[in-house]
Amino acid sequence: MKTFIAALAAFLMSTASIAGVALSGKYTGTLDDSGVYTQDLVTTLVGASAAGSVTVTLDKDFAVDDMFVESTIAGIDFKLGEVDDVTSIGATTTVGPVTVGVNQVSGGSVTFDVDGTFAGVTVGVDDITSSARETSASYEVAGLTIGAEHAKSGDDHQVQLDVSTVLGQSVDAAGVATGGITITLDHNQNADRDEFEDGSWGGSVSTAIGALGTVKAEGHLTDADVKTYELSVTQGIFTAAWEKVGSADGSLSLKAVVEF
Repeated sequence: MKTFIAALAAFLMSTASIAGVALSGKYTGTLDDSGVYTQDLVTTLVGASAAGSVTVTLDKDFAVDDMFVESTIAGIDFKLGEVDDVTSIGATTTVGPVTVGVNQVSGGSVTFDVDGTFAGVTVGVDDITSSARETSASYEVAGLTIGAEHAKSGDDHQVQLDVSTVLGQSVDAAGVATGGITITLDHNQNADRDEFEDGSWGGSVSTAIGALGTVKAEGHLTDADVKTYELSVTQGIFTAAWEKVGSADGSLSLKAVVEF
């Protein structure tokens, strides 16, 4: 079965310009300091026509993760199908600076989302009619990019904050930015920066150093005083990293990431 799918994918790639089929994906392989190599692959196939498109996402075992269809009619974008194990029907449209969306989960409730930019502040609200709505906002001022997210879980208000800036960056006549040191700081985010974690602090400093690649140092401190340190160097598709969490021994890893 896998051989058949691989052959089919190769065929689709060779006929993409004719049939309107695009193939993209991301491969991630990680070697830890015990010599164990793990890998993952996410592949996305998009079949497009003048009337709309169908998107199918496959995991490394070529099982379907997501499958949905999209089309635009009279300025309204429709999306029907399964994303992240949730099947729904959604529609979005833009009115002035505001994008409004409505989503009906199969067998579930209807949610309303609103996004827009007002006076330079980009704001997004998911499930706006719910008391547990999620709100995000970002703003750029004086070289700083500031972000905030708010969500309610029960009676608790969860607020995440982050700020970043680039120091010493140069911009050429074409507007292309190079060099500089990127500095970030975050509050109430976990060490992976993808979930709320009450009372935590984190930050990073990164810069490109010639042929060595991009060097990055990160730190994270939880409310329980658990410290995480990470130092990494990225060159091309490879990232070598050292990480230490709490009192555990530090660990080394080598990761290869290829996006196509």
